[in-house]
Amino acid sequence: MYYDIHIHLFNKDFLAKELLYRLMKEMRHQLGFEERRSLERSSLSRGLKSIIRKLRRYSHAINVFCRKNSAAVFEELDKTYQGEFIVTPLTFDLTWCFAPTADRELSPPTVHVVSKDFKREVERFFSIVESQNRVVHPGEQAYTPEEAQLREKYLREKERLLENAQKLLNADQQLSRVPGAFSGWEEQIRQLEEMKADPRYSNRVFPFLAVDPRRPGILDYALRHVGRGKLFAGIKLYTPNGYSPTDPLLFGSDSHRNGLYAFCEEQGIPVTVHNSLGGFATLAKSVEITGDIFREGQLLPLHGEIVKFRDSILGSEGIYERAITLNHPLLWQKVVENYPLLRLNLAHFGGGTELGKALADPDNLSLWSNRIITLLLDPRFQVYTDLSCFTEFRILNKLVASPVYPRIRHKLLFGSDFTLLLLFENDFNANIRKFRSCFGDDFGIIAGNNPQEFLWNIF
Repeated sequence: MYYDIHIHLFNKDFLAKELLYRLMKEMRHQLGFEERRSLERSSLSRGLKSIIRKLRRYSHAINVFCRKNSAAVFEELDKTYQGEFIVTPLTFDLTWCFAPTADRELSPPTVHVVSKDFKREVERFFSIVESQNRVVHPGEQAYTPEEAQLREKYLREKERLLENAQKLLNADQQLSRVPGAFSGWEEQIRQLEEMKADPRYSNRVFPFLAVDPRRPGILDYALRHVGRGKLFAGIKLYTPNGYSPTDPLLFGSDSHRNGLYAFCEEQGIPVTVHNSLGGFATLAKSVEITGDIFREGQLLPLHGEIVKFRDSILGSEGIYERAITLNHPLLWQKVVENYPLLRLNLAHFGGGTELGKALADPDNLSLWSNRIITLLLDPRFQVYTDLSCFTEFRILNKLVASPVYPRIRHKLLFGSDFTLLLLFENDFNANIRKFRSCFGDDFGIIAGNNPQEFLWNIF
């Protein structure tokens, strides 16, 4: 049996707005890539084929997001896994991503605001794509037969993407008509409870509880519901959402072992934390922090102070700025130095770009992934990293061929990051085949032995 240590079962009943924001960010990134290539492009066919493939990918991803519940998303995943994998779905708590402090009245974006943001982004995206690829109204330009066919394919995919995106917006709008009767967080948990009670899934699905220290009562809830034989097998943390890895609820207060890490260390409960310069982050331009942040090369302790960010989440530096401030590996080094037996997965290995830099310059400890490698190599710690949401197999091949690989392969975990991987990968089946090919016999180590060790106290 194999393990996918990093998946999500997000669907239209929760996180619809957040998935659209993530899609907007990917489209903006792709737009930057297209703008960089624009000087090289002189014909419609040279660029539009790539755009058509990406629009198809985005539409497929949204179709999966729109599945009726978490079980339906799992069934989509299992078309590839065919019963061979145990999965650990990671929950997400984004309640405070839209407000700077937990005591401020929450004001997440309404359907109208999200729809307006999405309309603005796609209009910009399609306008630039069409101007660069000479997609104009019929009669304004003569096309070759091939160009005319590509233009029609592009327009169909554009229309399909907009229709699919509207499904997510409509689902969110329908739920918002029942004030007080729906909570995405509660629905997320309810769907996982149903799956754990269903014999078709109970022995293959072991969820991780998302803990945001700003949620009232979350520590008590975790103490009751996380552990062997309980609903949740582990903990998921996503600090760029607006809190510090050393927040007192997690780290303990005044040097006391009275936080979540102490509980997890004592009970052998695994903890997975997002750890890359990409992904999601708080939409707020400022957050109130108690705990350490990373600033100017060192850790800075704060006590209920406001941290301001320069860029919005959709800006070029928005996610980077939040990630490096609230999620730098040195922050997690402080955590494991105080809790050396904590089983900690620093997910994503810093991301493909950062891992590539580290492999090219292994002695440079200013690089994110090299900091992770330092923690993997330290025999004092139970630190792992997963390879989720990877499409850069050139970099993974370099990892396997590198001198450091034999020293860290027992700390590498396989994870797909399904469903979010669908925003970046055209063919999920092919992605898994490439993983198996890249690691060869060692796939049984990163997808079998190592996850079993990481999850040792769950079964």
